[in-house]
Amino acid sequence: MKFAVMTGGGDCPGMNAFIRAVVRTALNIRPQTSVWGVLDGWRGLMENRYRRLNKLDVAGISSAGGTILGTVRFADLAKDSDIQETVARNLDDAGFDYLLVCGGNGSLRAAAVIEDILRREKLRTRILVCPGSIDNDVCNMHGSSIGFYSAIDKSLEMLEWIRDTASAHRRVYLIRSMGRNSAFLPLFAGIASGAEYVIRPHEQVNFERMASMISERDRDSRIIVSEAYPKSLDEIKSILEQIFEQRNVWREIRSVDMSYFQRGGTAATTDILRASWLGYRMVKDAFDRCESGYYSAFYTGHMSDPLPLAVAADDSQTSYADIPPEFIEFALALR
Repeated sequence: MKFAVMTGGGDCPGMNAFIRAVVRTALNIRPQTSVWGVLDGWRGLMENRYRRLNKLDVAGISSAGGTILGTVRFADLAKDSDIQETVARNLDDAGFDYLLVCGGNGSLRAAAVIEDILRREKLRTRILVCPGSIDNDVCNMHGSSIGFYSAIDKSLEMLEWIRDTASAHRRVYLIRSMGRNSAFLPLFAGIASGAEYVIRPHEQVNFERMASMISERDRDSRIIVSEAYPKSLDEIKSILEQIFEQRNVWREIRSVDMSYFQRGGTAATTDILRASWLGYRMVKDAFDRCESGYYSAFYTGHMSDPLPLAVAADDSQTSYADIPPEFIEFALALR
């Protein structure tokens, strides 16, 4: 059997653990199997750029951030049917029985499109996908994304640093967080760090109430702002400064963007374990000649059935459009 393993979309800690699990599981269970790494994501598939992987190639990479295979944004794939056809044909021409992917929403949707072409044209390759995204916005009703808890760990560390300075100088900090259109990363980071407020992407913020909360806090306040929230940090700062001026209250407000620091670095243990578990499961199922599907898990050992790719790619059926109300109530109770 011949496998291709690929990482797509934004990089995240845990992707290397997934690659290692695929290679080690395949070669330990069936040594005659060949495993090929696709270089630079979907673009590498279009350009037929592969690297054969052995067990030594993936030694010691489980905790490393990023991805040893690379991942390059390839927006044309989503809209160009000729490119989609080329990718499907390349997979078949290369003789791959399975393509195993760890990636985000874009990779999942691409996999569903390519899968449809493969089936329509009666080509050999099957595609298995698991979620790799610090934003936790991929089928999050069915499990959490690899990389999510690593990003929370990084966020917590940075938010603690910011708290030290905020407290020493009696400052208010506005802190931009990654998360795309989801608030999972900023909200969970806010809960873990004890931040005073997290602004969700589509929230109608009551800034008067926020100003009162900051005034009551007195010593330091950290307001985390989701990536997709339309107002800039400077705009939020201006609004709060005007409110404080009207109230004859002085507060020094600073802003910081922690976005790209959230993505890299050592993987959290839970991401290493879940990435390894999903890689293992996908290879085992491939050896049993499974059909294409999407794999996810809430924890290591979670055995939920794979979803069809077309179902998994439908966000309205598989992903929360906003944070579930019970999480918001949880965060408010801890404020």
